[in-house]
Parts: sequence; C-alpha cells; structure tokens
Amino acid sequence: MNYLKSFIFTLLFVWILVGGTPYVVMVSFDGFRYDYADRTDTPNFDYLRDHGAKAESMQPVFPSKTFPNHYSLATGAYTQTHMLTGNSFYDKIFKERYSISDRQTVQNPKWYQAEPIWVTAERQGVKSASYFWVGSEAPIKGLSPSISKYYDGSVSYDARVDSVIAWLQLPEASRPHLIMLYFDEPDHTGHGKDPESSLVDEKVRYLDSILGSLIAGLSSLPIADELNLVVVSDHGMTPISNDRIIPLKKHINSDRLIIENDGPFAQIDVRFFWQRFALHHKLKNIPHLAVYPRNSIPERFHFVNRNTKDYLLVADDGWTIISEETIGGNYSISAGNHGFDPEVKNMHGIFYASGPAIRSGVTIDTFENIHVYPLVCEILGIQPYGPAKDAPEGDLDILYPILEESRR
Repeated sequence: MNYLKSFIFTLLFVWILVGGTPYVVMVSFDGFRYDYADRTDTPNFDYLRDHGAKAESMQPVFPSKTFPNHYSLATGAYTQTHMLTGNSFYDKIFKERYSISDRQTVQNPKWYQAEPIWVTAERQGVKSASYFWVGSEAPIKGLSPSISKYYDGSVSYDARVDSVIAWLQLPEASRPHLIMLYFDEPDHTGHGKDPESSLVDEKVRYLDSILGSLIAGLSSLPIADELNLVVVSDHGMTPISNDRIIPLKKHINSDRLIIENDGPFAQIDVRFFWQRFALHHKLKNIPHLAVYPRNSIPERFHFVNRNTKDYLLVADDGWTIISEETIGGNYSISAGNHGFDPEVKNMHGIFYASGPAIRSGVTIDTFENIHVYPLVCEILGIQPYGPAKDAPEGDLDILYPILEESRR
C-alpha cells in the first residue's frame, strides 16, 4: 500500500509539472450535525451523496469546539499537537490568553503549532485561497493563502459563493487550486434554538440552497471536470437546558483554584499540590460529570500538552458545567451546545466529497476529522508537511477507499 501510494504521488507530481494540478474546494458548515440532512429536504446534499462519497458521520477532536476542530481539519493534527485547546485558553509559556474574539491573537502565528493545508500547498507552488477559515488570518511559517479574507460575519453567504466562483475564473497564473470556505450556520441557530426544532430544519434547507448555488457555479466553469468538492462540519450540537446544570461552586471551594472554561467541559489548576487530594474526592462525587486528573485523561482525547490543567472535567451529554460565583434561578443558558466527549454521537459532523478524484455512490463508516488533511493533499498531489517527527496524525489509508481507482 505504501509503495502504491508513493507511485501515485509520483504520477501526480509529473501531472502537475505539465500543468494538470487538480482543484479542491473545501466547505465547512459550522455546527452541521451528522443527521441534519436526513431530517428535511436537502436535494443538494443528496446529490453529493449520490454522485460522490458520504460518511455515516465525522467525529471531531476533543474538545468538540469550533476553533480546535477547524484547525484539525486543516492540519490533520489533534489538539495535543496544534495547541488550540479551546475557543479560548491560557497559554502557560506565553502567559497570555488566546480568544477567538481577540483579533490580535487570532492573527498571531505563534498560537498555531501545526501546518495547515494552505501552507502545505503554497510551499509546493500550489496557490490557495481562504474565506474565513480558522487560522488563515495568521502568516503561519511565514506563509498565508494567496487570497484570504479577514472574518466578517456580515458578509452574505451568496457573496461568499460569488467570490469563490470569481477566484476560479482568474487567469491560471493567479488562480487558486485550493479554496477553503466557511459558513457559520447552522451553529448559530442550533445554539439559540433547540437543535431538534423545526427552525434548525429551516436553516438546513437554506444552507442546502447555498450549497446548490455553489454546485451550480462550479459546474458552469470551464474547469468543472477538474474540480473536487469536499463538504464538512466541525462538530454537531446537542440540546441543553437550565434543568441540567452542574454548579461547581456548590460542590467545591474554589478559593485558590484556577478554573478555566465552563459549559460541556472545564479545567482546574490547583495553586498548591496538597489541594489535589481533597479536591479529587469532591469532584468525583459530582453527578453527571467525568473527572480526569491530568495523568489519567483518556488517550483517545489526544488533549494533553503544556496547557492542560491538573484536572479535566467533562459533563455528560446535555449537561452544563457552571463556574460563576452566583448561581440563581435567573441564570439562563442557550438551547443547544457542543464541546462534549467526541464519542457522543450528537457531537458528530458531516463529510461529503465529490469530483473526478472521488468514487461515486460510496458510503463509509464514521471516521475522525484529522484524516481529511492527507486526503486533500493526495487529491492536490502535494506532500504532507514535515519530516516524520512532524508528520500529521491523520492517515490517508482511512479515506483511501473513496478515491477513484485511477487515483489509488
């Protein structure tokens, strides 16, 4: 298998030298749960399913949050490697906090510790473009996409699609062969409304129409038979409520503790080592909460790095950890959330792929999202980044069966 893949890569490299670099448009619909497209009328998602490959679901990395998972999709790396341990976290070496709402940290390359696909492409002479993908605003390893947009949620979805089509109509010398496109729905609706509600279904139908516009635009291009479309999401969504709250400070004395995050997961650092004994005893008796000392965090989470705290707390599906000083009847949480154990099925997202490199009518089992990076590298004919010690954790063998016979 390894010999065959090396032979295929050589053929692809020769093809690139004579001007045959294929195209990949990778699209993310934030918070699109694995089963949303099965709940309502989605003819364009169905088209991709019938004319390409679809996964039963795609499992996120831990934590099942937006920034960690979009960067895992882009790098093929787990959280332990790329270092984005949440949408917001404190780095013990930098002695600073990273936050998705802080443009200065988002645009600073020091926070991104793995190489994203657009940097891999640009290093090897393949032009890339990004429309709001996590990490693309920072010059990682000194490289940025040839075309990029700083995040602005007010830009309409139609305008984003129009831009992608326009980029693919540029002269060949400046045309991107890799495009990363991001939409922030149905995540927003899933948080604000019950993920099981008809309002989420309505939003899914709208997103299906956006996907349809993109497919139609791509199909109209002279290079349509060279375009591969990969559609993913970063995570799913599960219902939560005020009736399922875990009030930490009703169970433990938070004095001299450092508590980071709340919601589906939280972390705790103790200021003095002797605090651990009493703290652990109290934590493990809290209902609906999994408690992991740092040295006992499950390996499958791939979460331990320099920023991992003394304790990781993970709520049961649908429960919410609250760490505020005051917890009263007026405390309100959203109707849906994510960030739970990646094995919780409601945390799973979607994966579709279609195009000349992809077999048609193929359904595959659930897989982890880190395996998307090597797939895109293979389609583009580029070598995954770095020497062996820096190689991504993603494995091409996982998605190899969806490639056309001529590509395998």
